[in-house]
Amino acid sequence: MKDSEVIVPEKFDITNCDREPIHIPGLTQPHGVLIVLQEPELTILQASENTKVFFSVYPEFFIGKHLSHLISPEQVSIIQDALMQENQVFIQLLKINQNLLTGNEVAHQLKSEFFLGMLHRSGDVLILELEAQESRKTSDYLENYQFLEQAIANIRNSTSMAELYRNITHELKQITQFDRVVIYKFEADNSGVIIAEDKESHLDSYLGLHYPASDIPVQARRLYYQKWLRLIPDINYQPVRLIPTNNPLTDTPLDLSEAVLRSVSPLHIEYLQNMGVTATVCVSLINEKRLWGLIACHHYTPKNVNYEVRKICELIGKFASIELLNRQERSLHSYRQQVKLIQEQLRQALSDESDYIGNVFKRNEASLLELVQAQGAAILLEGQLTLLGSTPTPTQTQAIVNWLMSQNAQEIIYTDSLPQLYAKAKNFKDKACGILAISIVLNHRSYHIIWFRPEQIHTVNWAGNPNKPVSVDSDNSLLLSPRKSFELWKETVKDKSLPWQHFEIEVAQEMKNNLMLAALEFSHAALKQAAEQAEIANRAKSQFLAKMSHELRTPLNAILGFTQLIARNHALSYEDKENLDIISRSGEHLLGLINDVLEMSKIEAGQLTLNENYFDLHRLIYSIREMFALKALDKGLDLIIELSPEVNQYVCGDENKLRQILINLIGNAIKFTATGHIAVKVSYPRDSSPALGKVMIEFAVEDTGPGIDTEDMELIFDAFVQAKSGRQFTQGTGLGLPISRQFARLMGGEVTVQSTLSQRTTFTCRVQLSIAETVDVLPLAQITRRVIGLEPGQPHYRILIVEDIQENRQLIVKLLESVGFEVCAAENGLQAVNLCQEWEPHLIWMDLQMPILNGYEATNQIRAIPQGENIAIIALTANAFEEDRKFVLKVGFDDFVTKPFEETILFDKMAEYLGVRYIYAESSTQNLPEPKKSSLQLTAADLQIMPADWIAQVYHAALVIDDEKLYGLINQIPQSEQQLADALKDLVDNFHLETIINLTRL
Repeated sequence: MKDSEVIVPEKFDITNCDREPIHIPGLTQPHGVLIVLQEPELTILQASENTKVFFSVYPEFFIGKHLSHLISPEQVSIIQDALMQENQVFIQLLKINQNLLTGNEVAHQLKSEFFLGMLHRSGDVLILELEAQESRKTSDYLENYQFLEQAIANIRNSTSMAELYRNITHELKQITQFDRVVIYKFEADNSGVIIAEDKESHLDSYLGLHYPASDIPVQARRLYYQKWLRLIPDINYQPVRLIPTNNPLTDTPLDLSEAVLRSVSPLHIEYLQNMGVTATVCVSLINEKRLWGLIACHHYTPKNVNYEVRKICELIGKFASIELLNRQERSLHSYRQQVKLIQEQLRQALSDESDYIGNVFKRNEASLLELVQAQGAAILLEGQLTLLGSTPTPTQTQAIVNWLMSQNAQEIIYTDSLPQLYAKAKNFKDKACGILAISIVLNHRSYHIIWFRPEQIHTVNWAGNPNKPVSVDSDNSLLLSPRKSFELWKETVKDKSLPWQHFEIEVAQEMKNNLMLAALEFSHAALKQAAEQAEIANRAKSQFLAKMSHELRTPLNAILGFTQLIARNHALSYEDKENLDIISRSGEHLLGLINDVLEMSKIEAGQLTLNENYFDLHRLIYSIREMFALKALDKGLDLIIELSPEVNQYVCGDENKLRQILINLIGNAIKFTATGHIAVKVSYPRDSSPALGKVMIEFAVEDTGPGIDTEDMELIFDAFVQAKSGRQFTQGTGLGLPISRQFARLMGGEVTVQSTLSQRTTFTCRVQLSIAETVDVLPLAQITRRVIGLEPGQPHYRILIVEDIQENRQLIVKLLESVGFEVCAAENGLQAVNLCQEWEPHLIWMDLQMPILNGYEATNQIRAIPQGENIAIIALTANAFEEDRKFVLKVGFDDFVTKPFEETILFDKMAEYLGVRYIYAESSTQNLPEPKKSSLQLTAADLQIMPADWIAQVYHAALVIDDEKLYGLINQIPQSEQQLADALKDLVDNFHLETIINLTRL
């Protein structure tokens, strides 16, 4: 069956060209002999099969023999001496050792007695290449030197880049006498274009023709970069095998990357045959450690080039590479000088004028555009937009900025084809097809400069259709094959601007630095003062703390969430429920510490607000007492509550902030007090009276601790600071008192302290609350409603969970599936976009920070598809700042829920946005717990009713944490002493074994 051929676009993913191992072909070209030697003995390991042609001896004869079987011992010694020299290049005229070859008539059969030997290393072996010479005499040195001197002079004296290119091709044609010499320059996408040509007059011109990147695949470009010159005297040669094929020491193919005789790819041979070329020499042009281009010499009949001419071509290639680099540097230097003048003008204008930065740029519009050869620019500083030159509309520009901000906040973004990255850009590509953008984000404020270039529709002349032909083999496999036609093929290129040059990107980077300085100066004039600079550092610290809190809240969401999920199981034992309760309380305590950090960040960011509601103040006080009762008992402290009878029971205010203040003050008092008591006194201060329904309430927390030194009185209200007397304690964040004071001030009050060293300390908190009537307050009973299913007769709601953390993703999936929702999950934004198109969910719970595609960009893409307009999308994130909520709603989300969350919040949000109706478990009223009666405060004397032996056993059981033995010993206490038994059991239940040890120590 004859192979058929189809044309496919360049992006078609068939990469047999790129994968071809052209550096280890196992074959050589036939115009020389290749010998592989083992060091240091110089034993012959491999030989090319054509030794029979040149030496009338089969290659097998040489395998395993010393090199002296081929050349004389004197010449072998010369090679050994050369190998002793580091980086020594070995080129030597060698004479075949006829006396050591088989048969006396061999000498008459030799093509030549003299061979030019070229030696180089390849891995752990040596490769000796031999090319036949007609006689001992080589080309005239002076004649070759004159060729080289004249070529270098002509190249150096070129007055322009175009003339330089022409002189290079002309000199190479004169030296090689090839039919055509061209310069092939690689573009940024690795395609190529002919920029200069010297040819015989009867040949068609290749000048200006373009070639796709796949014509010279990546591994071929790598070899051109590695070796300066490649020669093929006759493309119709029969490849010569190496004997044996693999290196016998390693059984691996021989790397022929540096070999002159390396056989080239059959695909390349076919390519040259299709072009009609018979012989080629290619010289590399290397610029700044990259392959800049090639000097390609083509001949249309077989033509070999001797070593001397090849060396001249290689030297010209190296000199031309240096000259190209120098010319480019001189050209760039001139451009840099112009840019420096423009930059200095802009910098001077920004530093001299105390005006809005956008206005300064507007007055220097021409300079800003000329800086990077742009036709338009947009400056967006703290929400103020200034447009210069030819730009999209303000709305379109703002949309571009939003898109840029979603690209992982890169500081510099550039492209010459914006419509390929941002589809909406097709609507204004005549103004902004290419963009170069610099962005700075300082303290949640963004500063941007975007330069615009319009679409440049142009025609590219290709040497044949650039789309690769694919051969369909007899087994229906697809393989890329060389193009068979090189006739002019024109392509109109659209949706592209002029590309941004490397130096223009460097200029933008420098401009970013200037913009940052200007933004700092103009945004806040007071930044010059040291105090305000300290404030900036403080804000940076707060941002770090907020980030840290986010990372902690994410796993905590899984802990608390799965606790709620497990608690839904009615089959749990009482012990399991108690254990879950412990996990939940511990998690909530950790959440409280994290919230401390967040609250301080909010305070320093000036984002603190009150969330007022009606509440029972008396119950709040007693619930806090119950919280600390065991801690006080453990330390032998009396915890006293003195609640003045005139204090209103029902008030209106921020209950959560007041609770946090009292927890901080009472917790500190217990922590720093060793003996004595803690007294909490609640009253109306004598120096205030109710006004307009508001009343000032005073909470005094008195302890009998070590007291606070006078110099520490104000220091203790600084964040992350403790008084000297408290530095022995390592628990806590050092944020409690600063947060408490800020909360009290927000509630119209203050926190103050009075202390006497070694005697007592009293922290007094005053807050302003509104007086409420009983009718305005929630009842003492709380109605709990747990969702257990969906009401019948509703649509099958499809819910998509997008979350990269597996535990959090699994938690929400299990929770929603348990009540009857159809649930699907994605671990990144890209999967979510694809699922939206296929599955069409009704609502999406979307995490914000994810790999591959974050929640912001995923939401943008979902909103852009037709089925995405009506999907409810709710952000689910561990970020807890109010500004995060505002930004999320601004970019397209419907709502915002913070982690950790309660299951009721998820169900309520879905009911709000989808109208879902639920089936609830039987409603039950749970009376809020009344304050527990204090347990017996044990002393060592209380235990004396038990025998000394029993007390000793309790002591040792507590030491080794043997709770089973402790419970057994407690059961031995007489029934008449039940209060003692209960108190001891309470200590064991709550792991207060240290207290038991202290009570029973003899």
